[in-house]
Amino acid sequence: MNALVIGPQDGLAGAVARRLRRHGARVLPAIAADAADAERAGWLLDEAGHPGLVIVVESAPYATLDVLLATARAEIVLVAEQRTAAVGARPAAARAWMPRDMDGLTVVPLGRSGRRWHRLEGARPEPMGGERAAALVLSACGAAAASSR
Repeated sequence: MNALVIGPQDGLAGAVARRLRRHGARVLPAIAADAADAERAGWLLDEAGHPGLVIVVESAPYATLDVLLATARAEIVLVAEQRTAAVGARPAAARAWMPRDMDGLTVVPLGRSGRRWHRLEGARPEPMGGERAAALVLSACGAAAASSR
């Protein structure tokens, strides 16, 4: 496998996996329970053939990310989903915490309102469907996504 995508497959994680496949990557989809602890995460990484790219779509407290940071030797991309009341709204202060980029970790913060996503930083927030949000995620981690092909 070239990439491991962890998250609900009926949402953004599924759109990211489909987009990677369209670009020729071999992708193993998984859910957060598959990497709930070090033993399960190790098994999942073995099943995937220790891919160079792991994409995790989750909300705080980022438990899956914590496990993967301790076990995976790959470029990890965290899509930090934060629920908002509407597109363009800011998340509640209690839910606004997210990890920062560091060596081996790229963080892509996205607001989510129902089945629409929007940027939390920078330009005017515009509603995005799953495919457009997946393109944003993969462009934000450009070098990691390119190496997964």
